[in-house]
Amino acid sequence: MTSTKSDRDALARLADAFVEDILDASDEEILAEAREDYTDPAAAAAQTKMLFDKAAAAAGKGRLAAARAAVAAQRGAATVTRLDPAEARRRLQRVLTRDPEMARQLTHAARNDQGTGLSDSEVQGLLEDLAELGISTEPDER
Repeated sequence: MTSTKSDRDALARLADAFVEDILDASDEEILAEAREDYTDPAAAAAQTKMLFDKAAAAAGKGRLAAARAAVAAQRGAATVTRLDPAEARRRLQRVLTRDPEMARQLTHAARNDQGTGLSDSEVQGLLEDLAELGISTEPDER
């Protein structure tokens, strides 16, 4: 059976009528109908709440899985191996020498001291940031 636009419109009007009927009913009327359909409205409410809680938990787990996948992809995209401080400083110096414009745009300490005024962790952090931006910090192959 194929549904036509008029069939869908009729179903939409019926659904709207059901919603209006429920919204117009008093609490006592809804409880009376619930007692007719279910022997214990409180148990029906608890079961419905449990279904909503399960749906919310499933949606939350899905969002968490997506977020974890995004973080893993981000981490995998640009991984810089921890270098000894002297090698890290040499690499930063090479990058700054290769691209003077970038050197001008970096922090005041990196510009003035060519990286020597930065702590070891700051140098490593700069190399990681550059790698995330797609700027090679690897030594030039000769």
